[in-house]
Amino acid sequence: MKTLIARNGVPVSGVAAVVAKKPGKREQSQSELVWQSFRRRPLAMLAAGLILFFITVSVFAPFLANDRPFYFVGTNRFEYQETSRTMRSVIGQLADFAAKKPDAADVSQQIGQLRENLPPQMDRLRELLVDADLTKWDEFAGRLRGASQAGGTLDAAALKELQKEFRVQFSPDRIELGEVTKWPVLASLSPTDLWFMTANVLGLGLIGLRLLPAVVQPQIRVSWWVVVVIPTLAALGWWWLVPERLDRTNYKQGVLAGSEGERTAPVIFKQVVWPAIPFGLDEDQLEAKSQRPYLTTKETPKVARSRWDGVHWLGTDEIGRDVLCRMIWGGRVSLSVGIVAVAIYVVLGIIIGSIAGYFRGWVDLLISRLIEVVICFPAFFLILTIVAFMERSSLYSIMVVIGITSWTGIARLVRGEFLRLVDQEFVLAGRALGYSSTRLIFGHVLPNALAPVLVSATFGVAGAILTESGLSFLGLGISSPTPSWGAILANGRENLFRAPWLIQFPGLAIFLTITAYNIVGETLRDASDPRLRGGR
Repeated sequence: MKTLIARNGVPVSGVAAVVAKKPGKREQSQSELVWQSFRRRPLAMLAAGLILFFITVSVFAPFLANDRPFYFVGTNRFEYQETSRTMRSVIGQLADFAAKKPDAADVSQQIGQLRENLPPQMDRLRELLVDADLTKWDEFAGRLRGASQAGGTLDAAALKELQKEFRVQFSPDRIELGEVTKWPVLASLSPTDLWFMTANVLGLGLIGLRLLPAVVQPQIRVSWWVVVVIPTLAALGWWWLVPERLDRTNYKQGVLAGSEGERTAPVIFKQVVWPAIPFGLDEDQLEAKSQRPYLTTKETPKVARSRWDGVHWLGTDEIGRDVLCRMIWGGRVSLSVGIVAVAIYVVLGIIIGSIAGYFRGWVDLLISRLIEVVICFPAFFLILTIVAFMERSSLYSIMVVIGITSWTGIARLVRGEFLRLVDQEFVLAGRALGYSSTRLIFGHVLPNALAPVLVSATFGVAGAILTESGLSFLGLGISSPTPSWGAILANGRENLFRAPWLIQFPGLAIFLTITAYNIVGETLRDASDPRLRGGR
């Protein structure tokens, strides 16, 4: 018998020889292969970067374009006046209700609402007072709580006396207000805003990690679930800890400390930081209506209404609203409609197509006929018909209408993939092991059929954005004053020759977004197909 010598010097039989191999590289998953192929396309990477840029700008719109300062240190006289006026009204109403029968159901309910409204107002007033008046205020607040406490009997005489005392001792003209540090933009955020901002930052961070050199990536193992879990926890914490307040302060009328008009200004700033575009979403300036974009005019810009106003980089519309501000906020509507509407019809299409392709027979026949009936109606005109019967179009209704009328393409795609996969060996093995139909559909067959669905969804986002823009252009989209790119485009029809930038800028944004989504979708289609991967 011939003897072979292994590399480690140990003799082994030629019949049972073990071939020593070098440790091979870890086999790459399908997603890693797709990502590598995608990265080799510079145009696709540029398109993906443009999409991420538009999404990030839209998500952080409150920090970029707002008529409230991001941060300021100073005195807020307007807030004290409004809060003290509300306090006097609440105390007076409690005193009036004290004279009525407390056992009346309607009276008891209104008294309960007034008692709930009183403590927040008292806390807001205390924040605005200087230390010298806090002792006097705490003593007054204690007596007020005693006269209006829940479960106790209201004393009408005591409440009337407290109302008079409050008017005399804590009048805005007699009280010296202290300095406060406020973050008005942060205070205006909703839990939904915070969720998307946190998810955006985490998502960009994970994408940045994937772009690092290969020698660094193996040391980093971060799950994509953090993009969902951490923003959800942050949004819940914000909803629980930060009370929702209606801030009606006109910060644009504020002045710096020591400036002219300090005695009558609603806000006195000692330090203030404004957003890059200091204009409100619906802030109109009739004296600057139809103003040309700043960089395209050689004329001196018109005098700003407020010292805090900036230049109008993309001009203004027919009533003096800043176009760049409305473009940034309008991106929120246009992009969210595309993503959410596609998510709705992808889910519907996957469920319906999976059922038809897996069970086949009469189920497939019935669903296929339903798909053919829906396809007979042009999608855009079907959406127009449904929206026309609505009393008022909203962002959510547009999302739902686009979603429930566009599922047929995904359903047919998933059905075809299921018909191809359902007779393969791994499905037959699952049936032999007694797996349920639900487990086989969603746990085994569907994961192998998702690649073309994701590619189709990418194209669908572009189509949904175009549909929303068309609806807004026809006046059936999002209701004013909420802007969208299509609505801004529609506003420019009557001012085509006087203010052509109202057509140019939103049209360019829609064109770039749709083109970018189409490029990304086409690249994903090629990268996910082994026959086309690397062919371009």
